[in-house]
Formats: sequence, structure tokens, C-alpha cells
Amino acid sequence: MYNSRYNPNSIFVKHHKRVTTEYVLTVMLICLMVCIAAGTVYAFVVKKSGIGHQYRKSDPTPKQVIDSSIKANSRVSAFNELGQIRTITKSPDDEHTGTLLVVTPWFSYDASNTILQEELSQKSQQEKAIIINYFGQNTKSELLAKGEDSVKDEIKALLNEQLILGKIQNIFFKEYIFFE
Repeated sequence: MYNSRYNPNSIFVKHHKRVTTEYVLTVMLICLMVCIAAGTVYAFVVKKSGIGHQYRKSDPTPKQVIDSSIKANSRVSAFNELGQIRTITKSPDDEHTGTLLVVTPWFSYDASNTILQEELSQKSQQEKAIIINYFGQNTKSELLAKGEDSVKDEIKALLNEQLILGKIQNIFFKEYIFFE
């Protein structure tokens, strides 16, 4: 007779169901949904690729800085008379122009140093020129590579070099926007 290996009615022979197009599409849809769900969970768990990671964190307002200094018993004042400064960064090459940059700086300084406020007011045009010159000496990519904190530190050092009656403690940017 037949060997059980070759017998079509044997219990060892598997009968395969025919794979339909609907079945394949359903499996692909389930796999796609699992991938999207896993990617979403990963995006929320990983801090760097979180929503809005490419946007700058806003600096505190002058009122917030003054209020926090009162709580810390180190009273500061804010100088925000420079207003909005529009400038162009250094060109990355000879064929293109630099990138338009809008920055609105303001400074904090020791509140007991009232003569520094007068000096800051008198030298506001010179301070604007220092800031414009600083951004004009750096390309957009150089500024982004340095980071906003480093840029603030360098500008603060340049501004403090020209001040005689005191020093600014911190520099903040209400706006720091590159336009392409």
C-alpha cells in the first residue's frame, strides 16, 4: 500500500490554505500600524527628538529677572532701550549674502549702580554697533554651532570692555531669529 509519507489522506500531510490578497493587505496594515505606534512612542521618549526641540527656549522677561533677583536678595535692574536690531551675518562665500538676523537684546546689571544705567543709555549707539559688528563677523552656521549661550557670553564680554562705570551681569535676547 501507500507509505504514510505519500498518502494524501495521512494526518502528517499539511493542507495549506490559499493566501488571499485581503489577508496580505491586512497583515501589511497591522505591521504599518505597529511601526507608526513604535515610532511615536520613541519620539516622545527620546528628549532630543521631542516636539519643538529645534526651537529656542525663550529668555525670561525683564520683570521676571527683577522679581527673581528680589527673592534672591541680589537686586538687579534691566536695560532694554536698544530695541530690535536687524543685521546681516557674514556671508558663507563670495557668491551669497549673509543671513538676515533679528535680535532684541536687553541687559541686567546691579540695581545699586545707577550711574551704569546712564552710561548704558549714553552708549546705546555704540552698543548696537558692537552687536551688529559681532554678528557681521560670524556666519549663520558659526553662530548656530557656538550656541546661543556662547554668543551671549561673547557679546557680554565685548560690551563690558567698553563700559567704564560698571559691568552688565547678563545679556538676554527677547528675539533671536534667522531669516532665509
